[in-house]
Amino acid sequence: MNPTLRRATPRDIDAICRLLATHMNPDFPPERWRALFSPGWCGRKPDFGLVVEDGDEIVGFHGHVCSSRPLGLKRERFVNFSSWYLKKEYRGQGLGRAMVEMATDDPDSTYVVCSLSPKRVDLFKRLGMDVLDTERLVWRNDGKSFDNLEIFTDPAEIARLASPPDALVLEHHAGLAAAPVLVSTRCCLCLLLLSVAKKGNDVLYYDVLYRSNPALFTERAPDIARALLPDGDCVLAADRRFVLDNGPGATPEPLPSPRFYKSSRVLPGDIDLAYSEIVLLGLKLD
Repeated sequence: MNPTLRRATPRDIDAICRLLATHMNPDFPPERWRALFSPGWCGRKPDFGLVVEDGDEIVGFHGHVCSSRPLGLKRERFVNFSSWYLKKEYRGQGLGRAMVEMATDDPDSTYVVCSLSPKRVDLFKRLGMDVLDTERLVWRNDGKSFDNLEIFTDPAEIARLASPPDALVLEHHAGLAAAPVLVSTRCCLCLLLLSVAKKGNDVLYYDVLYRSNPALFTERAPDIARALLPDGDCVLAADRRFVLDNGPGATPEPLPSPRFYKSSRVLPGDIDLAYSEIVLLGLKLD
């Protein structure tokens, strides 16, 4: 064995997809894994991730989904970690640690881990990544009345009403596993991107991946739940950092595993879960 670590290139995509489909998750065919490499969100500095190569064979992969996005008056580069796999016979040699160290070596990028195995929590802490969130807030439809709030779920109508920045986010996620909702009051708009899936005891979660107006979402989250949620056992859920206070009317719920980030430029409240493998692969948000 003589494994080496290097940056992935477009010519590696087919081999990476075969590796992931054969060894990491056979339920996902190679065609589904290819979605990780399809978005053009990253601008001029694409980043597919890292590969471990032994001879002519790719035996490991640390996937990255990068995006170049406006934040205030600047553009920021985000790198979301996706699939992380190393063939068993190559484990225990420090390659996994080397992959994470190399993956986070750009001080001008913000690195985000949406879903992480509990077994890897201590490793990420030792490697200098910070905890982004440890719990989410959930709201149910309690049936109370509300006013001055309307929601739109038709993408064409949302595109017509949304601000230009929100319309661009909507365009980037068209056809992906992110249900758009536009929240409107008499003076403000808030675009939400939601991951909708059943979890736990058959509860339908409307997980917030993205919200464009933190103040409006914070103030009206209980009313959004009342307007949005259908009958049945369902909740509106958002990571705690997505609200600006303690989330009145919400019930806190621990995440199965903390979310992590590393950034010298971006605050946790400005880090969302869109532009990620969650929407590209249609994954359930942990």
